[in-house]
Amino acid sequence: MIIPRLLLLSSCLVVIIVSSQNVSLKCLKDTMDFLSDLNAKEPQTYAILMYDALGKAGSGIVNGNMDRVGSYSECLSVIAPSGSFHGEYCKLHVEQEGVKFVIGICVPNSCSSQEVTSLARMDILEYSGTSLLAPLPNFMTQNDSFLAVADTVCSGGLFGLDAFAIVCLCISGVLILLPVIASVYTGVLCLMVTSSLEQLSLVTGKGKRGGNSEHDKLALKSSLSVVEEERTKQIKNRLDHLIKSFCLQENIPTVSSRNADNREYPSLDGIRVLSLLWIISGHTGQLAYVFNMDNSFEWKARVLEKPLYLYALSGPVYLGVDSFFLLSGFLSAISFLKLTENSETVTMTMVMKFVYKRIMRLQPLHLASICLSIALISLAHWGSFWELPKHQWDNCRRVWWANVLLITNYVSVAESCSGWAWYLSNDFQFHLTTPLVIFLYVKWRKAMHAAVTLLFLVQFLASTLLSYYLQLSINYPTGESRSRLNYWVEYYTKPYCRYGPFLVGMSLAILMSIKKQCPCIKNKVYAVVGWICSFLTMFLVITLAFVLDDSPNSYSIMAAFYQGLHRTLWAAAVGWVIVACQEGYGGLINSLLSWQTWGILSKISYACYLTHPIIIILYCGLQETLFHYLDINMFYMFIGHTVFTCTAGFALTVLVERPLQRLLSI
Repeated sequence: MIIPRLLLLSSCLVVIIVSSQNVSLKCLKDTMDFLSDLNAKEPQTYAILMYDALGKAGSGIVNGNMDRVGSYSECLSVIAPSGSFHGEYCKLHVEQEGVKFVIGICVPNSCSSQEVTSLARMDILEYSGTSLLAPLPNFMTQNDSFLAVADTVCSGGLFGLDAFAIVCLCISGVLILLPVIASVYTGVLCLMVTSSLEQLSLVTGKGKRGGNSEHDKLALKSSLSVVEEERTKQIKNRLDHLIKSFCLQENIPTVSSRNADNREYPSLDGIRVLSLLWIISGHTGQLAYVFNMDNSFEWKARVLEKPLYLYALSGPVYLGVDSFFLLSGFLSAISFLKLTENSETVTMTMVMKFVYKRIMRLQPLHLASICLSIALISLAHWGSFWELPKHQWDNCRRVWWANVLLITNYVSVAESCSGWAWYLSNDFQFHLTTPLVIFLYVKWRKAMHAAVTLLFLVQFLASTLLSYYLQLSINYPTGESRSRLNYWVEYYTKPYCRYGPFLVGMSLAILMSIKKQCPCIKNKVYAVVGWICSFLTMFLVITLAFVLDDSPNSYSIMAAFYQGLHRTLWAAAVGWVIVACQEGYGGLINSLLSWQTWGILSKISYACYLTHPIIIILYCGLQETLFHYLDINMFYMFIGHTVFTCTAGFALTVLVERPLQRLLSI
């Protein structure tokens, strides 16, 4: 036993000295101990467990089951008998004839990621003369090639607590503690007031039994006056205002009430919630496909290419977001028009007030969600799929300031903190154009019509030319990495490509304002024609996505035109639904979209949008095995993500959003 181990150690030392000199003696010794104990006539238990935790090729390779994850928890449970090391789980990123995949391997924790890469490249990790890193089977490759190790990432030390994480943990703790303290304070105060009232009622009762003397009446009046004065002082006190702003007893009823904050346009609630569910459904499949799926080829062939899966991720990418932009533009114009009701012009004070309100609406919950996500990431015990939380962790530490300035769609888009925050940046930038459009509407309507037309043309040309020049896919991009990156970075997140639906919303609000005394829909004939056009537009937007040729080798000019128009057309079709429902021509659709329960969910929709990717990231990152796609599995994942999202959204709304809105008197 000793002689073979010494010979193996000596030979490996020579190889390392000659080859790379990148492996420490401690790492080398522990690795050789493990390999020797594994290859012994009677392998030791810990070595068997480390080998058992190794990722091995499984079934379903032709369907996309390339990654060999292994057993994360089994590896971490290993402790060498000598106590000199324990198991550490590492992921080797390898490539064979252009096919990239991952192999999970269990190594001594004395080895760093770079050292594991060096050991793998020197091909000394063997069991019974066979490499632990088995190549792909022959039917997957054209030649008898070997694996090439690109790099290695080990689980140890990925999420160390630094100043940024500590600050996020402290802020998260304060956001949770303040409502608790405020609720306890309010409860105690209510008990004290109740007790005082009971004592006064006893005094009143005794006074009645004693003949209701004039002296008792004056005493009672004086007591009530003192209580009222003290109550007034407490309400005016700043500390009392702060505490009551965070009080759950007052915030929960405002959220859980079936009456929405603004039922002037009740159909908006249904559109907002259904669009949110559409986005959650798409992200459920998208994030599972990126990291956790063992039959990704089957998922792509079925979900991405069949219209039946439109509400998952098939067809045009995330039309629900364009519905959001439509609603945002509509409400933005309505809000600013109300500011100009008692004024003949648009003043800078109005603009500053409008911008301030929008910032205060977006940023408190947005920045709080970032802190909460970093806090959760730093506290969670991650599984084999740490890439998603690690991406959020690293990027937020590096470019958090872009989220503060609401420019994530321009700065580090591919590596942004909370990648879904690109929507907020676009939304805020779009809101900055609302005062200009309304100013032209108030002062010079012909100029407004020309400006709106010009903005539509600019958005259309920018989207069309970019799509044609970069040959952007119409559907969810799955081609080579550069093409996918161009889609998300150059087109999907850029305001000059996404402004159309917001502009439709603004135009719709202005039209309804003009037609306030005279309805837009004259009679039932107009209504029927409008509904037919709306449904036909939606049908064409969806159908053409499966018909037009967007392949790189034969990219069609019609595909580029489609990219430039389809989001704006979708918004226009949904805009008709709003008009028809508002003017009494909605029928069953109006009843569905105006369901009062949507009002409750609509109140927490912003918090749900911010939290649902975090919940999906938590779910994916805590897994230790690959996820197998089946329709029923995906449906259950969607239901689970939706329930947890609504729960977390409700909690964030009453703990953060409503308190800060009340505190800042928005």
